[in-house]
This record gives sequence, C-alpha cells and structure tokens, in this order.
Amino acid sequence: MTSEKGDGVTLAGNSGARTERAPGARSGRFLAGRGPAYVVILGRFTTNIGFFMVVPFLAVHLTKDEGLSSFQTGLLFAVMEFTRRGLGIPSGWVSDRFGAARILTLGLAVEAGAYVVFTVAGGSFAFWGAAVALLGVGGSLNNNGARSVLASSRSGGVAANLSRYYVSINGAALIGPLIGTALMAAGAMKAGFLIAAALHLGFAVTSAVLLRGLHATNAAPIRPAAMAEALRDRPLMIFCSLAVGGWFLITQYRVALPLTVVHQKLSSDLVGVFTAGNAVVVMLTVWLIGARVERRSTIGRLDLFAASGVLLGGGWLLCAVDGISPVVAAVIVTSIGESLFCGVVDAVVAGLATEGRTGLYLGYSTMAWGVGGMLGGFVGGAFDLAAGHGALTLFWLVLALVGAGYGAGTRVVRRSLAEAVDRRRAAGAAQDGAPSPSPSPSG
Repeated sequence: MTSEKGDGVTLAGNSGARTERAPGARSGRFLAGRGPAYVVILGRFTTNIGFFMVVPFLAVHLTKDEGLSSFQTGLLFAVMEFTRRGLGIPSGWVSDRFGAARILTLGLAVEAGAYVVFTVAGGSFAFWGAAVALLGVGGSLNNNGARSVLASSRSGGVAANLSRYYVSINGAALIGPLIGTALMAAGAMKAGFLIAAALHLGFAVTSAVLLRGLHATNAAPIRPAAMAEALRDRPLMIFCSLAVGGWFLITQYRVALPLTVVHQKLSSDLVGVFTAGNAVVVMLTVWLIGARVERRSTIGRLDLFAASGVLLGGGWLLCAVDGISPVVAAVIVTSIGESLFCGVVDAVVAGLATEGRTGLYLGYSTMAWGVGGMLGGFVGGAFDLAAGHGALTLFWLVLALVGAGYGAGTRVVRRSLAEAVDRRRAAGAAQDGAPSPSPSPSG
C-alpha cells in the first residue's frame, strides 16, 4: 500500500486500523518509505547512549553516593528488570490498541521523567523504587513501540530494519559506558541523569512530530482478553519457548563470562574488553547479515535461528578449556551466534502475528527475553558452586546442551512454523486487497 497526496498510512498488520491523515504528500511519502525506520533506529541509538551512560553505574552510585545497602540496590534492579521485561505483553497490547508511534513517544516521555526523579531521589529508597519502576515501564513501552513500528514498516524490510535496530543498540552500548566512566570519575552522575533525560525527551518530541501519521488506532479495538488468547496460539508459544534458550545463553555475558575471567585469574580489565568485543562483533555481523536475512524465506530464517543455538552453546563450551585463547574464541563464536539469533527472532514473531496484533506478539517475545534472562542469571549464578565442586566442565556442558536443544527443536518444528507464517501473511495480504506474496527460496 502506498500513500498519495497526503493519505494516511496504515501500519502493516493493522489493516483494520483508523489512521490520521498526514499533513501533505511529502509527509505521506516519508511515512510510506524508510523514514519511520530511520527515525526509530537513530533515536534508539541516541537514547541508548543515555541509558548505557548511567544504568551500568547506577549500583555504584546508589551504594557509594546515596548510601543505600546492596540488598536495597538489588531490589531496585529487580523492580527495573520486572517492569522493563515483565510488562512486555500489556505494553504490546496498548501498542496495538492506541498505536505504536504514540506508545513509543509516551514511553520516551516516561523514561525522561524517571531520569529527572533520579536527580532528586537522594537516599530515599521509596523515591528510587518509584523512579526505577517508571524507568522500567517507560522502557517497556518505548521498546515495544519502536519494534512494532519497525515490524510494521512496508519499506526497507522487517528483518533488515530490526537488524539495524540491534546494531544501533550495540553501538550505544560501546559509547555510553565511556561517557559514564568520565562522569563517575568527575562525581557528576546527576548531570548524567539530566543528559539522559534530555536525550529521551528530545527523541519523544522528534517521534511525536515525524511519526504522527503513523498514529493508528484499531477500528475494532483489541479486547484485553486478547493478551491471554495469544497463549493459545501454538506456533507463537512454541517459538517463544525456543527463544528462551537463546536469551538464556546471551545472558551469560553478564554472569558466566565475568566469573570465568575471575576464576581463571585473568585481568579483570578483560571483562570490559570482552564485552566491547562482543558488541563490535555483533554490530558487524548483524549489519552484514541483515539484508541477506530479508531475502530468505521463513524456513531459511529458522535455519539461522537453529544455527545460533549451536554457536551460542558450542561457543560457551570452549570456556571449559583454561586460558585466554579459548575465552577469546568463545567470545567470537557466541557473538556470531547472538547476531544470528537477534537478526531473526523478532522478524519471525512479527510474521506469526495475526491481524492487528504485532505489538502484542512482540510483547510475548519480550517475555521470552525476560524469562531467559531470569533463568540464565539463576543458572549462571551457580558458576561458583560448580567451580567449588570441580564441576565447571559440567556447567559449560549444560550451556552447550541448552543451545543444542533449542537448535534441534527449531529444526523439528521449522516447517510447521513456516507454514503458519505463510498462512497468516497470505491472510493479511488478502485483507489488504493485495496479491499474496510467494515464498522466496530458502537459500
């Protein structure tokens, strides 16, 4: 569907939606082209610089500067993680109900407000609790709205746009901590909070202006019960269950990797080097594969998803061998596996989304992220226990089996999942009045 002479643009996957009229033909062309994707990707890069500038250092600030205990700090991070990942499903519902662009803007504004509260919370645990909950809720809305806009784009390709999105996140993860380190050294974290607030507020205003033609609301509003109804969507539940394994293994970058550096008595500075190396490899690999993934059929994408399990699980198994070289090799191999995983996971979920429910289905993908991260943190935290019993080889073998398990499971169900995607794509095309797209070769 194209836009002419100022006609409103209907989001893909929201053909039953009402859209506001764009103010002119130029705006219509911008919204129908790659404009929204570039706005979201560049905006995400900018705001994530603010996020990574302060959040990785927040625990130090809370305990050292604000006088909170480590227990209170841990609770605050638990609240932030729950609200950021655990609310993915209701965030997806409101994104479909009120429009992805509106929810993106709202989430950014809420996050900006949270950073401002950070500057005045002082040593009050209650204030910090409210502030991190706001940050998590805003982040959940922002994240779902952004991915829904990309997944609903009719230009540039869903997989390619989502790949660029993950590149922008990893780029910000490289730059933000460097600025945060300087702020910590200068004792200026409150200035960092204000900068982060300004970056989020700036993108909120930008998205409100540039994406207002994408403010779609469903003509037949989705009932809240739809959040539970999606649980009966067997292909979605199968794929999200498999995706838990990928997020479980990716979480080990924050848990098992630092612990193995300490256990092997390597320099603690290598943790930062390995983390940066992971970001660089992911950026390069995702950038290279993005367009190629777009040209693959659903079966081809699921084959890449299965391969990510082999690379992630097999990569971590390399750490069973002592020495810096196996760890370096593990970082490279798992980073490529992470790239394959992140390059296709949301694209497949968006393909499974039934009419008008792209945001809701991406919310379930976010929940898989949260569950995988929680389980990954729990199992990764058993590293020291395994080391104390001389069972580290078993620990790494468990990770390898998780990767092999979700990879093999994907191979088993890939045809049924691909058929589900093709059926829903054909149904959506029929409702739009467009010819059903023919599947591309799986190579």
